[in-house]
Amino acid sequence: MKTLAISNLLLLAGSMTASADSLTNKHFILVTTHQNEIGEICPEMDAGQTLSFDFQSNHDVEFNLHFHEGEKVSYPIEPHKVSTLEQSFEAPIKQTYCLMWKGLNQDPSKIKVNYTID
Repeated sequence: MKTLAISNLLLLAGSMTASADSLTNKHFILVTTHQNEIGEICPEMDAGQTLSFDFQSNHDVEFNLHFHEGEKVSYPIEPHKVSTLEQSFEAPIKQTYCLMWKGLNQDPSKIKVNYTID
């Protein structure tokens, strides 16, 4: 049986400090996952808000964007293998949306994430 563990999220802005620019709502985050572990960033969004994001990883990871409605999980961006991505997503409903990465490599995957919500 596979066990998935949520990785530690390390916040990063500039070189190594946590930050979110309150005027522009920019976020800079480093997510580290190990093989078969997951890391998530789950912002709450109102209907019509846009999540713009990009990330780069030192290894391929399985990425998706999803949200939960009770027991049902919906995937506006289906899981797929990727090491870099730049994309935008407009929330159709008020909801918590999760950007999720699953480590695929035996060595840790370090994912540098930038995102804004407008």
